[in-house]
Amino acid sequence: MLVNRVGLLCLLMLAAGLFLVGLLPQSALGNLHPDRSEDIVFAGSATYAPFQWLDAQGQAKGFVIDLQDAMAQRGGVAAEHRLTAWELALQAVESGEADAVALFASERRSQQYDFSNPFYHQFHSIFSHTEGVRFSNLDALRGKTVAVTTAGYAQEQLAEEHPDIRLQPVKSERACILAVHTREADACIESTLSAKRLAADYDVGSTSSPFWPRPYVFAVRKGNSDLLEWLNFQLAATQSDGTYFAIYQKWLPELEWRKPTIADHLNTLAWIIAPILLLALLGLIGAWVLKRQVARKTRQLTAELRSRRRLEKQLRDQAEYDAATGLPSRQAFIDDLERRLSGAPDWSPTLVFLRLQSLDSVTSTFGRIGHEKLIKDFGYHVEHLGFPLVSHLGTGTFALTTPQELSPEETMTRLTTSFYIEGLYVDPGVVMGISIGRADNDDKDSASTHAEELLRRAVTAFASAHAKGNTWCVYTPQLQPDPRDLILLHDFRQHGTRDMRLVYQPKLDLASGRIREAEALIRWEHPRLGFISPGHFIPLLEKAGVITRLTRWVIDEAIEELARCRTRDSDFGISVNIAAHDLSDGAGLVDFLLDKRSKSSLQGLQLEITETGVIQDHDHTQRVIATLREINIGCAVDDFGTGYASLSYLSRFPIEEVKLDRSFIRNMRENRRDYAIVASTIELAHTLGLKVTAEGIEDQATLKALAELGCDTAQGYVISHPIAAEEVYRMMDKHYLEWT
Repeated sequence: MLVNRVGLLCLLMLAAGLFLVGLLPQSALGNLHPDRSEDIVFAGSATYAPFQWLDAQGQAKGFVIDLQDAMAQRGGVAAEHRLTAWELALQAVESGEADAVALFASERRSQQYDFSNPFYHQFHSIFSHTEGVRFSNLDALRGKTVAVTTAGYAQEQLAEEHPDIRLQPVKSERACILAVHTREADACIESTLSAKRLAADYDVGSTSSPFWPRPYVFAVRKGNSDLLEWLNFQLAATQSDGTYFAIYQKWLPELEWRKPTIADHLNTLAWIIAPILLLALLGLIGAWVLKRQVARKTRQLTAELRSRRRLEKQLRDQAEYDAATGLPSRQAFIDDLERRLSGAPDWSPTLVFLRLQSLDSVTSTFGRIGHEKLIKDFGYHVEHLGFPLVSHLGTGTFALTTPQELSPEETMTRLTTSFYIEGLYVDPGVVMGISIGRADNDDKDSASTHAEELLRRAVTAFASAHAKGNTWCVYTPQLQPDPRDLILLHDFRQHGTRDMRLVYQPKLDLASGRIREAEALIRWEHPRLGFISPGHFIPLLEKAGVITRLTRWVIDEAIEELARCRTRDSDFGISVNIAAHDLSDGAGLVDFLLDKRSKSSLQGLQLEITETGVIQDHDHTQRVIATLREINIGCAVDDFGTGYASLSYLSRFPIEEVKLDRSFIRNMRENRRDYAIVASTIELAHTLGLKVTAEGIEDQATLKALAELGCDTAQGYVISHPIAAEEVYRMMDKHYLEWT
C-alpha cells in the first residue's frame, strides 16, 4: 500500500507539470496538435492485471487499456489492443505489426525504442515461499534460481547486473508465482502491483522492500518521431482535461489492492463485538481493546510515515541527481537554468553541450567498468572546474554553463585532460556544441521554454561539429536543419521512388560520330516541393542510410531500358551512377546484380563511381569491382580529377573508363593548363588501356579539339540535354560530327 501511495504521489506531481498544457490558449493548442489519420495498434501482455489483461470472454481490460482508448478517442482514431505473451508483444512493435507498447523505461530498451513521457511509476519485489527462505534483497539470491517473465524488465536487469543469479524465464507473471509455489524456483522477481494479487492465491508472498523504481511509458520503434509526438500530446491532453485522473480513480481499488491480513480481520471483528463487550463488561474490556488498537495503529502510521519519507527522498534524489556521477540530472539542470534566466533578465549565458567521443572505444577495450569509470572521472573533473551549472545528461553527454568571459578555446583547454584506466591514460575526446546568449522567444508567456531552447541549440551545434570532425562549434541559425529535408526523408521512406523518373544523356562516339551510349540520370518531381536537385537529395539519402534502395531501383529501370535500346542497336550501352556507399556493401550489390542477370541480360550495363563519400576499405572495393568485371559489368570513374577521384583509382581499381570532369573541359581551349591536363590524362588513360569520356561540352570547337586529342566519347549540352528514352531512340541513327 505504501508503494501504491508513493506511485500516486509521483503521478500527481507529473500531472501537475503537464497540467500547464491545459492552460494554453485553444488556438495555440490547435497549432501544437500532431495529426494522425491511421488507427493505432497497441501491443501488450494478456496477463498483466490490473494494467492490462484478457478476461474470460477474451476482452481487453485494465488501467492501461482504458488510458489507451481515451488517448485514441481524443486523437480521433480507433485503438486496437493486441494482448499476448509479453515476448510476442515486444516482437510485434519491433516488426511494425503494432505501433506502441506500455513498458518500463530502461537504458537498454532505449537502444531499441523511443519513449513517451512517463504516465506511472512502478517497483519490483522479491516473492518467496511462505514456508521457505524469505529473501529480502538481491544479494541473498546469489546462486539461487529466480523465475522471471521472458523479455521482462527483471530478466534484462538481472542478466546484466547479477550474472550470479540463475534465471528461469517463464511465460507470464502467474507462471512466475507458480514456479515459487511448486518449488521449481527459489524466488520470483516481478512488478509489485501485478504480482502481489497473484501471490495471494498461493503460499507465496512479497519478502523484500520495493526496489527498481521505474517510470512506466509508451514505447515506439526507434525513429518513429511522429507517433511519439502524437502519444506525448494525447497523454498530456488526457491529464490536463481530467480524463487520466478519472481513469485512475476507476482503477484505484485494484491498483491499491492488498491481501487482507489477520490484523484486518481482527479489526473488523473488534468493531462488530465492541458494543456487546462494552455492555457485558461495563465498558472496561472495550476501553482496553480500543486503547490497544489506537496504540497499534499509531505505531503502524508512524512506521509508514518514516518509510514514506525515506522513499520520497530516495525518489527525489534519483530524479534530481545522476547515479553515475552524482551531478544534477537533465531536468534538474533545465529547472535551475530556467530559474536563473527568469531571475536575471539581463543575463546572457553560454551553454555547452558535449559528448565523450572515446566512450565507445573505451567500452570495447575495457568493458562496462571502463565505461563507467571514464564517465565518473570526467564528471568529477568537470564538477571541480568552477562552471556555474554542470549536468550529466546520460551516456557520456554533459551540459554546462561557462563564465561569460570564457572563450570556446579556453573552455576546451579546461575540459581537455586524460584519465587513468587500467594502466593506460585515455583521452576522452571531448566534442562541444556551444550556444551563446539568450534564446529569442516571441511568446512572452512561454518563458519556461528558454532553457530547453538553449540546450537544443547547443545540441544542434554539437551535431555540426561532430559531422565535420571539429572539436567545437558555436550555434548560428544557419546550422538549423532544413525542414524540407525532413519532408524529403519522410516521403522517401513512405513512398520510395513513386515521384521519381529516369532521363538519359546521350554519349557521342567521337570515332563514328554516332550515339552509342547514354547515362541514366534520376529526377525527382516532388508533389509539394517541386523539382529536387539530385545534388541535394542523393547526399541526403546517403547520410540517412537509404541510398541502396534508390540505387537498386535505378539499376532495375536502366536494365529494362537497356533491353529496349539494344533491339535498335545491339552494342548500345547505359551507365548508372553508384556511390562509394554502394560499393562498401559490395556483397549485397554483387548478389543483386547476379540475381538480375539470371532474369535478363546485363550486357552493355556500366556502373559509374560517383565520389560523394570516401572509400574506406580499398581492398574490399577492389575485390567488388573485380567481381563485377567478371560478370561483364564495367566500372567508370566519374568526375575524374576532382574530389577523391584521382590517379590512385587508376592504380588501385580495375576500372575500364575515366570521365574527365567538366571543370577541365570548360576552358581547355583558352587555358593552357587545362588543355595540358586533358591531353595528358587522355594519353595516360589510353596507355593503361582505358576509355576516356569528356563531360560538360557546350560548343563544337571544344568537341572537335577533344576528337583531335583522341578522346573516345563525349557528352554535354552541345550534343543533347538529358532526355526521355524515346528521344534517345530517334538519335541513334544520326551522324553528329561535321568534320568526319
